[in-house]
Amino acid sequence: MSVPVELEVVHESEKPEKTTILWVSRHSPLPAQIAELEKKLGGIVIYQLSGVIPNAEFVVEVAKKVGAKIIVPVLPLSMVARLAELSKSGGFTVVMAKMEALATTEDGNEVWRLLAEKPGWRVPVTYAGGATKVYEFKSFEKLVRVELVTEPL
Repeated sequence: MSVPVELEVVHESEKPEKTTILWVSRHSPLPAQIAELEKKLGGIVIYQLSGVIPNAEFVVEVAKKVGAKIIVPVLPLSMVARLAELSKSGGFTVVMAKMEALATTEDGNEVWRLLAEKPGWRVPVTYAGGATKVYEFKSFEKLVRVELVTEPL
């Protein structure tokens, strides 16, 4: 069963001049992430694109439709790499949220304790099997390129 693609405004600054951001993730931006984007960019409008994303070209088309100058993707590496390529001629910048994994646990009380220590900065992600990993937002970075380096086995 596939999840339909959804697009909605999840944040809009009150400032008159705004930079439009396309946030491509099933998770909404954390309050700390919104605050950091406003600190760096001034007024912002954040559109969240979620659901089953077919490819990077689809993301670029949605970004053009809403006038996004910045794309923040939480997508498979192959799509992120393609977005980095497309950004060179596409008139947009790819920005990555740096998240630090703090703990992996199956204890719900531990998860809530970690979240309560720094509200608005941390997010829980539950994986198959019941383990939950708690991540904390650290910063945003502009993605320049994705590079895989290999050597013979």
